[in-house]
Amino acid sequence: MAAPIRLLILDDEPLFLETLQRIFEREGMRVATAERAERALDLLAEEPFDVVLADIVMPGMDGLTFLARARDRDDPPEVVMITAHATVETALAAMKQGAYDYLQKPAEVEEVEQVVRRAYEHRRLTRENARLRRLLRRNDPYGEIVGKSPAITEVRRLIERVAPTDSTVLILGESGTGKELVAHQVHRASPRGELPMVTVNCGALQASLLANELFGHARGAFTGADQARPGLFEEADGATLFIDEVGEMELEVQKAFLRALESGEVKRLGESRPRRVDVRLIAATNRDLSADVEAGRFRRDLYYRLAVFTIEVPPLRERREDIPLLVERYLEGRAPGVTCSEAALERLLAHDWPGNVRELFNALERGLIMAEGDTLRPQDLPPLGRGTPAAATPPPPRAAAAATAPPPATPGAAADGTFLPLAELERRHLEAAMAQAGGNKTRAAQLLGLSLRSLYTKLKRHGLAR
Repeated sequence: MAAPIRLLILDDEPLFLETLQRIFEREGMRVATAERAERALDLLAEEPFDVVLADIVMPGMDGLTFLARARDRDDPPEVVMITAHATVETALAAMKQGAYDYLQKPAEVEEVEQVVRRAYEHRRLTRENARLRRLLRRNDPYGEIVGKSPAITEVRRLIERVAPTDSTVLILGESGTGKELVAHQVHRASPRGELPMVTVNCGALQASLLANELFGHARGAFTGADQARPGLFEEADGATLFIDEVGEMELEVQKAFLRALESGEVKRLGESRPRRVDVRLIAATNRDLSADVEAGRFRRDLYYRLAVFTIEVPPLRERREDIPLLVERYLEGRAPGVTCSEAALERLLAHDWPGNVRELFNALERGLIMAEGDTLRPQDLPPLGRGTPAAATPPPPRAAAAATAPPPATPGAAADGTFLPLAELERRHLEAAMAQAGGNKTRAAQLLGLSLRSLYTKLKRHGLAR
């Protein structure tokens, strides 16, 4: 059975109070009354109310002052103002201060009841939405930025400075450092944070598909376009658009993308009418965009438009002191009660983590699978290097393997000396890389020395995309 509406009526006319109390109690509401605003505030302090029906003109504290005090509470009720001295000015002032509605005496009882019930439903939905938002934040897969090192503390400081603005943010960092997590933190701390952040990965889409994703299309714009479809710019209207791997964006898309950023307008494919959008942009890349600009792979004007405010996410090898905290947080989330032994932690601290936090978490996941008790041991972890100086560049995997392996057979040659077709050889190579990466396409692309977009193209060509 639903809880009754808790209604507080504030009016300096005793007969009016008594009449409404009797009527609304017959409707199943719990009703309290007060003849002065000061008494009404005392009642609000004693117990929660869903709706307050308040007069404006009263001796002592007036209704507008009461409204401001009532709405300033931690869990404020909805306030409906009612008065016989209505003016446009007082109505506007009440609504600006947060009144749900405004009624003029004499009002029909049915009208008052409808407004009270609508106000109650509005408050119920508002509180439910707030509860769900808190729950989502608590279960947010991106979580919080973990670490106390100077490098990660600086990242947090930059997020705090830029989040309240609408400035474009460019996030730089190696693969696996947590650039998308930083983007989510900027968005959540911004005035747009109540709406979902819209995300697109440029490395996963060819130029034509990326343009369609960003700008959308009109019905009939191309074969198969049976329905109009808004692009991600339109979906992110009023919120944030996160462009991941922006360095992989093709030059032909960069031009239209820059135009949309500068004008605040987008045109769907097949339409001539532009549409206004209000979008805050965050972009991320693991590439050196300034070098790409010099090489002609990235537009200079777009680079300057993106690099309004940059945040560099440090690699894990430059903040090793955060590894124990990251391990603790990961284990708390994935396997409460499991701890990491000192010996295992020493192995984790000794590794350089070229794959950064993502590689660390993958190692811990493997350790949890192999662990036989509630303590992670060194033998539970995957093989890890002893670590090299941070300034040194580790040898490429193929070069390291070649130094210890026997001379290979002729590439692509079968046992009888015949050669496999090149397409079949590429297919087997892709399958082997995907198997070694455990199905992780980003890791497979790194193993093959390909961009993620190129890997997707090759997987699709060989029927391996899934």
